[in-house]
Amino acid sequence: MDAQRSNDLAWSCLRAGQADLALAHALRAHELKRGNLDYLNTLGVAYGETGQLALAEETFRKLLKRSPTFLDALVNLAKALEKQERLAEARPLYERALAIEPRFPRLATNLANVCRSLGDAARARELLERGRDTIDPQGLEMGLAECEVELGDVPRALERLREAVDGHDDWYYAQSAYAHLLLATGQWREGWRYYLARRKAIDPRAPLGDVAMLPAKLERQRILLRGDQGIGDVLFFLRFAPLARERGAVLTLASEKKLLPVLGAGKALEAVREQRGGDDCDPGFERRIWLGDLPGVLGTEATPPPWPLSVDDGERRRAHERLAALGPPPYLGVTWRAGTDTARGREFGEERKSLSKAVPPRLLGAALRGWRGTALLLQRGARPGDAAEFAAGFGAPAHDLTALTDDLRATLAVLAALDEYATVSNTNIHLLAGLGKTARVLIPYPAEWRWMRLEGRSPWFPDFPVYRQPASRDWTAALERLRKDLSK
Repeated sequence: MDAQRSNDLAWSCLRAGQADLALAHALRAHELKRGNLDYLNTLGVAYGETGQLALAEETFRKLLKRSPTFLDALVNLAKALEKQERLAEARPLYERALAIEPRFPRLATNLANVCRSLGDAARARELLERGRDTIDPQGLEMGLAECEVELGDVPRALERLREAVDGHDDWYYAQSAYAHLLLATGQWREGWRYYLARRKAIDPRAPLGDVAMLPAKLERQRILLRGDQGIGDVLFFLRFAPLARERGAVLTLASEKKLLPVLGAGKALEAVREQRGGDDCDPGFERRIWLGDLPGVLGTEATPPPWPLSVDDGERRRAHERLAALGPPPYLGVTWRAGTDTARGREFGEERKSLSKAVPPRLLGAALRGWRGTALLLQRGARPGDAAEFAAGFGAPAHDLTALTDDLRATLAVLAALDEYATVSNTNIHLLAGLGKTARVLIPYPAEWRWMRLEGRSPWFPDFPVYRQPASRDWTAALERLRKDLSK
């Protein structure tokens, strides 16, 4: 097979999501024609898609050493650095690429995202305004609204998004962004109405389910609630189930199997079961509602308490024995990342769209240095080197309980046994809230809607102390306050 054919196959596999096969073809093309810079660029992309970001970076740097103005390599190197959260290094590469070709697809948007993430919303807005004829209109309005929020003009951001969604029924991403900003500013009823668009934002072909407003009296209507987001979201939105039960609904929850042992039936649910393919047309129910749609179809402005959870005496005893074997109390749980890990995501060639919440593990470890008891790492899906980074900052051994996180019952029992927990917002927050416990929550900027745009605590988790990263993205003050609070 010749080099061009191998390179073409590599791109076909990349577009199909077959990263390992793409890498094999890209390596073959490069071996056959080592001097071909296009093939070298393909190899770098393939390394990135397989998660080998250091090799991707090395490959793009090698290419740029031979051809400093190779535009695709400039952009792809910037993306490799961005995925490694080295934004200050990615920014000048994006700026250089933009100076070479201002109309390069998505370049102005990518650079604006990086500038915003570095706390330079003014530059981000300038880029979007200047490149508006190269940016898709929906993305432009969303980006400008985000800049306005960061620059302190939330009312203008809300107005911009409202005008965008009023004029475009099919702008599902904008509707979702508008919903999040409404919710983040406490406008519950209107926020939940627009939140119904989120499924179309994920997949325009997705079935919406029953989204008609629920009547005040449901006369024992049988309703199937279907989990449509992560485990934490299922736990969060279950807090609205009692409101439907109060109207007379008979509720069944269909959720992923992993969550079922934590929930059980009773309370507002008549039954729980594993989610399955035929749920869309199950004849046993008058209505089928995605769980995240429930507050919207209820038309509620309530902020109900968390869904209650419990552990039995045997589970509690085993958890205490597990922790005692690791070290003396008090016990401190730690998590530094949640959401979508962009370093592991596919679509190396596209900008990031997913929510990621993270604190650098070394900085978090340094803030917790001197803890008088035993530290427990509860980081699910940790990156290689994360634990070592945390330990370098913490200055003492910490026990890795990552394997425990696949068993929600065991996780729940350990959470019940903790004395403190320092974390970003994740599933364990919802588990703790259900147990009536709290955590110290680190809130990256901009805050997710559940934690609100304003200072202070969340109405959804009012007893949870929060430590907010400012618009500058400098964690110093928040982590120093965390350190002082834990040393009391």
